[in-house]
Amino acid sequence: MKLLSNLLLAIVLGLGMATAANACPLCKDGIPEAEDGTEGNYDPERLSRAYNYSIYAFIGMTYGLGTTMGIWVYRNYRKKSAEQGSNPEA
Repeated sequence: MKLLSNLLLAIVLGLGMATAANACPLCKDGIPEAEDGTEGNYDPERLSRAYNYSIYAFIGMTYGLGTTMGIWVYRNYRKKSAEQGSNPEA
């Protein structure tokens, strides 16, 4: 029951914080007009690099979190199987 309540809390907090995110963090660097309101130094290459870096960051974070969770599950599984193997009464 505690696992279910923790999972529900994480989902609610995740959805609640998602509304606060306005844009990717590097888009402001790619669009210089976003800071001062002028269109004098528009550079399409700079814009595409900013989008690419944002995509790389999002993908890298996804794989990093997946790897971390996989290692955590693997280590806990090995720990539980080692405890069961050393305890003949279980």
